[in-house]
Amino acid sequence: MKFTACKHLDFANNYAAHKQPLADTGIVCWKRPSCYEGAPEMVQFCRKRGRLNNPYHCTTNELARCDLYEDYEHDVPDAELEEAKNGRTNLTAGEHDQ
Repeated sequence: MKFTACKHLDFANNYAAHKQPLADTGIVCWKRPSCYEGAPEMVQFCRKRGRLNNPYHCTTNELARCDLYEDYEHDVPDAELEEAKNGRTNLTAGEHDQ
C-alpha cells in the first residue's frame, strides 16, 4: 500500500503491534495490543519523536507534530497488512515495544 506521509514515520517491523490501514484514508497506522485501560491502540511511530498517540498525526503537514515534517511516499507491503488481518504481530515472543 503506497501513501504519502512524513518521512520520519516508522513502518519497520520493530514494534509489538501490527500495521493496519486507516479506514477509507489510504494511510497505514499501527494497532497495538491493549497494555492498560485507556491506552491508545491506534498509533503512529516516529523515528524522531517516538510513539504518536493519534493515528492521523504526521499523515499531512497540517497534522504534523513538529517542524521536521517532510512528504515521503511510504510503501507498506500488502503481505504485512495481510498478517495483521490474521492477528499476527511483527515481533516474536519476548520482544518489547520501542
